[in-house]
Amino acid sequence: MTDKHQVARVLGEIARYLELSEPNRFKSLAFERAARKVEEIGDDLDRLVETGKLYDTPGIGKGTGQAIEEIVRTGSCAYLEELRQRYPPEIFELLRVSGLGIKKIGALFDELGIASIEALEEACRAGRLAALRGFGAKSQEKILAGIARARQREPRFLLPIALDAAELLRQGLLELDPIDAVEVAGGVRRRLEIVGNLDLVIVTRDPPAAIEAIVASALLENLEPNDASSVRGLFRNEIEARLHFAMPDDLGATFLRATGSAEFVEGFTARALRSGIEMRAGVLYRNARHVKAKTEHAAFEAAGIAFVEPELRESAGALAAPPPKRLVRRADLKGTFHVHTTYSDGRNSLAEMLEAARAQKFAYVGISDHSKSAAYAGGLNEDRLRQQEAEMERLRPAFAGMRIFRGTEADILADGSIDYGLDTLARFDFVIASVHSRFGLSPDEMTERMLRALDNPYVTFLGHLTGRLLLSRDGYTADFNRIFEKAAARGVMIEINGNPNRLDIDWRHIRRARDLGVRFSIHPDAHSIVNLGHVLNGTWVARKGGLSPKEIFNTCPLDEVEAHFASRKRRAGTS
Repeated sequence: MTDKHQVARVLGEIARYLELSEPNRFKSLAFERAARKVEEIGDDLDRLVETGKLYDTPGIGKGTGQAIEEIVRTGSCAYLEELRQRYPPEIFELLRVSGLGIKKIGALFDELGIASIEALEEACRAGRLAALRGFGAKSQEKILAGIARARQREPRFLLPIALDAAELLRQGLLELDPIDAVEVAGGVRRRLEIVGNLDLVIVTRDPPAAIEAIVASALLENLEPNDASSVRGLFRNEIEARLHFAMPDDLGATFLRATGSAEFVEGFTARALRSGIEMRAGVLYRNARHVKAKTEHAAFEAAGIAFVEPELRESAGALAAPPPKRLVRRADLKGTFHVHTTYSDGRNSLAEMLEAARAQKFAYVGISDHSKSAAYAGGLNEDRLRQQEAEMERLRPAFAGMRIFRGTEADILADGSIDYGLDTLARFDFVIASVHSRFGLSPDEMTERMLRALDNPYVTFLGHLTGRLLLSRDGYTADFNRIFEKAAARGVMIEINGNPNRLDIDWRHIRRARDLGVRFSIHPDAHSIVNLGHVLNGTWVARKGGLSPKEIFNTCPLDEVEAHFASRKRRAGTS
């Protein structure tokens, strides 16, 4: 049976190449939409292709359907290979340079043949970007600074990029005869927001034969030994991959070791010794006799240690903690908020975003376009707010099975005020308050700015807490303990932003915020229909922070959400 997630990943990669190469954005959007539809398909994808019913699926047209059919029937896609041949594989590394979007990268390649950070730096120092349309001298200076920042951080990748790369490598390895199974481990499995390399566990009864097959496949370049039970090489010319070999009876212990972190594994090894279990190179022994551990749960049980979810394995302290409550999952989310449309800087219309939210089976969704001071993002003045409100009312009957909440992502100005007045804020069901400017304030100034915003009675959520952009911009500094205390006292929830460039609030802050009484809500910060899937990324952050469904607002049923919003508005109106 075809893996629909793999098909969706291929469609997504095509969309990324098309965004790079096509002036017509709609072609890229068509493949983005098809990728989302494939993910949502509940039926057997193979059956839909064989019966010809694939084209009955809304969002799948002739071009995207033909690509899906080819992938299902052959396991590959000639169109994707054609696009890959058009551009050097390293071109997407340029996305690590702040100030470069994918369209600008396409222009740099078309105009100057630039496809690497080295070539980009050379062109900047020669002044060639300054003369290029759409760039200029100031852009050239900013790009040089962005290159310096990217080099300080390399080689590091955003989690979704590393996750896709790991899955592509896993699929490739599974096609090799000596390999029985492959599991993704390491920082990707622990859901670290930034990943430096890939770790995969290979189950095989013949490691030398497996290595020979890997070499012949050319999946990895520069393959070399890493330690006694693993090898390493370069995948797709960009990211180091370490392959850990395990016999079937040792998969659990090897998987645990390869997942890490190093501190967690050291702690596990030390605690296991207290139960008479020794772990050597991913194999368990008791009194020098081999102990089978086909699964991780079996390895934990043999060591007398309560199972620890992979996302929590950053420190040895997780081993001493009591067994955690069940962590939140994507399936727990009943709806979400922080959704943008073409009314501000979204790529899809209000109707399209609502249709996509319904396809996600949300019971409710909150639309929250930017507020009026966000001119950079097409923020809505009062006239545009009335237009949006009128269209929302017209659309409600068509989406009767899903509650539509009307909100805003309002800017927190430098003095801590919100850029809509109280009369305007009172018209919304909810308000997300976010900082989008003046990031250079001192920690004390930033703290006071956010504390004042939390005093606004209409603020419901505090958006992307630190303002960070991963691998691009560090978050601002503030006294977060004071902010958490004030948020808890005011009943303002802190957003867990699932945008893979943000993943903000940082999971390292979550436990402290929770202990101070803060509640959380997982949002996609969606600017397109595909971005609605970012709620999944948000659950990764929540899980790393140790959060259960009860600590996440948008796991609540609709009636509780409606009651909460209504109660806050009543209190705000009397304050």
